[in-house]
Amino acid sequence: MLVAAAVLVAGCAHAPRDRTAAVVRSDAPIEWAPWAKASFAQAAGENRLILVNVVATWCHWCHVMEDTTYEDPEVVALLRDHFVTIRVDSDARPDVAERYRDWGWPATGVLSPAAQPVLELRGYQQPRAFAKLLRELVADRDRGRLAHREAPAPKAAAGDVALDAIRERTAARLDRFYQPDGGAWATQQRYPAPGPIEHALIRARIDGDAASAKQATTTLTSALALVDPVFGGMYQYSTDGDWKHPHFEKITAIQAGAIRNYALAYRYDGDARWLGAAKDVARFMTTIMYEPERGFATSQDADLRVPGKPPVLGAQYYAKDNAGRRALGIPRIDDNVYADLNGMMIEALCDLYAASGEREAIDIAVATAQRIMQTHGTKTGAFRHGAADTGLMYLRDQIAMGRAMLALARTTGDATWIDHADRTGAFMLASLQDDAGGFFAHTADPDAVGVFALRRKPLEENGTAARFLAALHRHLDGDGSQETPYLAAAERALRSLGDPQTVEAEGQIIGHYLLGLREVTMATVDVTIVGDLGKADATAALHAAALRLPEPRAVIEIGRPGDRYPDIGKPAAYLCTPTACSTPITKPENFAAIADAFIRTSLPQP
Repeated sequence: MLVAAAVLVAGCAHAPRDRTAAVVRSDAPIEWAPWAKASFAQAAGENRLILVNVVATWCHWCHVMEDTTYEDPEVVALLRDHFVTIRVDSDARPDVAERYRDWGWPATGVLSPAAQPVLELRGYQQPRAFAKLLRELVADRDRGRLAHREAPAPKAAAGDVALDAIRERTAARLDRFYQPDGGAWATQQRYPAPGPIEHALIRARIDGDAASAKQATTTLTSALALVDPVFGGMYQYSTDGDWKHPHFEKITAIQAGAIRNYALAYRYDGDARWLGAAKDVARFMTTIMYEPERGFATSQDADLRVPGKPPVLGAQYYAKDNAGRRALGIPRIDDNVYADLNGMMIEALCDLYAASGEREAIDIAVATAQRIMQTHGTKTGAFRHGAADTGLMYLRDQIAMGRAMLALARTTGDATWIDHADRTGAFMLASLQDDAGGFFAHTADPDAVGVFALRRKPLEENGTAARFLAALHRHLDGDGSQETPYLAAAERALRSLGDPQTVEAEGQIIGHYLLGLREVTMATVDVTIVGDLGKADATAALHAAALRLPEPRAVIEIGRPGDRYPDIGKPAAYLCTPTACSTPITKPENFAAIADAFIRTSLPQP
């Protein structure tokens, strides 16, 4: 289980104010305040406790708690009289979501009037127990006994510990969470978590680890039970320690991870089931969740909720065929378009194109990237979370769009995408990097108070940041002659968070940090297709063969004849490792076998 990483300090209790004249209207709804400076100022000025309710539009238990607990007269009266109540959409505010994600949705945070944390609650809260807890909190405040948690002592950075050693230690920790009965790196719930699956596939390729390959394919096979056979798409997870009890919400981040993992698995072993699953998930995203003029939506609800009618729960709704579902209606779609989720989908569609060669996937990826750059991009190379956002810039958005642009460069052969990624990487170093190493979850917030004034460096996001920056370095570096600041920044980020206690505190949610460690420590296989991609079919065929190669160390680019490699009169592919370069490969049908043999002989083998 994850534990909180918020930094806390002790606070002083305020004298209670006279409330004898307050009029309690238990039949009035709770007034949810926004996450804003004025809301926290009200709490401080009126000595009110703060209740933060973090929800998601797709969340079943959020809806249940709204209909029951937050309609209970006693709960309503207590909250209205003693609290500033703030509700936050977790998808809209990545900074708040990162702080409270350890408690699932709905997450409930209670803070002092000075915005110092008192406690956090996980999931649905039953009305009677919740009311009792609220009364106790109010009494503690009024007696000056409100408890604040002490700030944990900061963990020392990993210092000069080799990143290979941190990687091996982290991989061994993740291995302990693997469930061989049906697969998944989990405890009770079974998630198709993309990070551990991808790491297992990469470890199988680079290290020749058959056990890792089995872990990945076992989990991917089991997760097929979560793919909706009617609309397509993947349900978020399964309960009861198996894959047979799905929670039916469809989250864009889950869809992107599933497309990428199934497309990658197909490239590894050619099993048609994997490509079929990737296409089924993509079908849902490109039909139900996509608007060409806007981009990809955020999520679809687990249940069908129609005003004035009882809800149709997901288990009933998704058991029906297409006609039966459409006769009832379509579960609510959160149509907000966020940069991070669209970046994930762009990268996923690039991976699908690499596996399938189907043009629609890359066409949608390119169109979406161009749209998001117009609507969410800034002159600095950064990306806003939502098109209309004017405040914080989030690490998640920069990483996802940066990786998307590198994926587009790889799959289209258009190097201008690398230039765009370079600007985003430069923004990250200038505005999100900590001088001590690592990256903050967001830019500095001048309005933040209490614990929220202390910016955090989340482990998983830093792992993905390091992965992006290391890949950006390799794309810019090419033949090793160009200096960039990105690889060193990636290494500092990973090392700054590599203390064993820091990693251990994240439980099993370390897959993306581990992928960052793998990216930074693995060798580069430079693949250059020499020819004109727009004019020569043979160039395109060699490029397609290179994209299909399941080689995570590969950096694929298009080169002009005579620039870096000689013009031999026809399109050719060249591979280079730190120790050797291949002879030209001119036949696409021979590319995979020659490339595999060259990589085996020119790179150290396990």
